[in-house]
Amino acid sequence: MIEVTEAVKRAREIANQLYEGEDIKNLGLEEVVFNEEVNAWEITLGYDSYRSKIIENKPTEFMARNLYADGKIEKETLREYKTFSINAENGQFQGMIMRDIG
Repeated sequence: MIEVTEAVKRAREIANQLYEGEDIKNLGLEEVVFNEEVNAWEITLGYDSYRSKIIENKPTEFMARNLYADGKIEKETLREYKTFSINAENGQFQGMIMRDIG
């Protein structure tokens, strides 16, 4: 049986292979679960997406008293999450699914 650290390393390798040529930023470990039913490590990796959302911060009451105070618009980079299934016996990649965090 492979150790969890080996499964994580394998998931990272597979992510880099699958997304070769794409600009994957801040790839990081998010979650690890051992699935006894299928004898596999389920490794969730997250990375910064090319997508973003706009956040508008409305002026506070104090700011509203100032004629020059405006709301502030910010751009937040979204993260995407993928769960990699790694066979616990031999370390083989079994699949990848998109993980919806909500």
